Amino acid sequence: MHTIKRASATLLAFFITAAALITPAASAETTASVSIGTGVQKTPTAQIEAAWDNAWFAEPATDYQHSLAMTAMALSGAAYGEKTGMGDALEKLGFEHVQSYHYDAAAESGADTAAYTFAVRRIDARKGGDVWLAAVVIRGTHEILEWAGNLDLGTGIVHEGFARARDDLTRNFNRYLSALHISSTAESGTKFLVTGHSRGGAVANLTAAYLMDSMKVPREDVYAYTFAAPAVSVRAAEAGYENIFNITNREDLVTRIPLAKWGYARYGTDLTLPGRAGSGERSQDIFRKMEQQYTALTGQPYAVFQDQEAVENTLAAIGRLIPNATGADMSMLAALLSGDLEELSALADQNSLTALLLGGKALALSSELAPLLKQEREAVVSAHCMAGYYSWLSACGTTGEAEAMFAAAGAER
Repeated sequence: MHTIKRASATLLAFFITAAALITPAASAETTASVSIGTGVQKTPTAQIEAAWDNAWFAEPATDYQHSLAMTAMALSGAAYGEKTGMGDALEKLGFEHVQSYHYDAAAESGADTAAYTFAVRRIDARKGGDVWLAAVVIRGTHEILEWAGNLDLGTGIVHEGFARARDDLTRNFNRYLSALHISSTAESGTKFLVTGHSRGGAVANLTAAYLMDSMKVPREDVYAYTFAAPAVSVRAAEAGYENIFNITNREDLVTRIPLAKWGYARYGTDLTLPGRAGSGERSQDIFRKMEQQYTALTGQPYAVFQDQEAVENTLAAIGRLIPNATGADMSMLAALLSGDLEELSALADQNSLTALLLGGKALALSSELAPLLKQEREAVVSAHCMAGYYSWLSACGTTGEAEAMFAAAGAER
């Protein structure tokens, strides 16, 4: 009998713990169940709870708010589903006039567009009454390793592939706001929430900067949170864009390309996730909580790199063999990272010099990248996928805990 009681108590404790893992810790006006894409092939979707609190937008946009980051992450995850699911998630959180674009067309790697959704709602900004809040949620690349096709840098100061997607989005966004007679001027008090993961995070980063630079929206009215975003521009800066928070995993290769060596960065402030457990007790406790959440979402353990230097060695190899970003080299790198041998062959067939140069680089890079793409494939996915990012964030219950985690991880990088 005592054994049965102990077993029952253990099961009850397990279910209470599991429920706590997927429930936001902070209090909020409302919560809603949201379906997110995990980025893990065996368990492609999961249900999480998303919170909402209008009070977030009475706080300075330049202050990191963990509960707002968690909800932005949930919306970025919901973007990976069908557009009806994206709309449902926003409507549950009080938004209306939901409009999605490009969900029925290919918005995959290398395309000139991304799939995205706009929605608005009224909020009490505590400064003169209710104002409009406009949300921009941008979907990332569908398949985790298809991000390699996002290496269309072009020859300008901004990543051309991401910039074309931003330009398409902002054209439609201006039309959307005009149709609703919503102004973006400082006098209107309209606020904006911009978010996305991976490719969506890169486009979100450029979009948030565009709102301030081109649409002249005051910095204090733009709340931007990106996740796993690649670098976007050689002119990206932190100063003046402190309201853009880019959450990256130190072991996520996607966030390190285009290389900093080539001059590329993200607008705003980068906040770094640990990627693995550190030596301290606090670090190990966060990792355990993260891993429990990851398993609850995906049914499998979080994979860390067997070779702790795999990402750094890969980046060093790319930088050594491709010291400057050129169109041909970027096409070759994209083909190698995605395993597209036909594209490699087509590039080599362009002319004999291209064949000679690319052939040598391809062979050298292939030998360096093979361990990462084969032996470390599961770790590549865990480090970049939506479930991984959500699990790391959910391991922290407060803004202070999250900021301490970011600071410790950033110091180790």
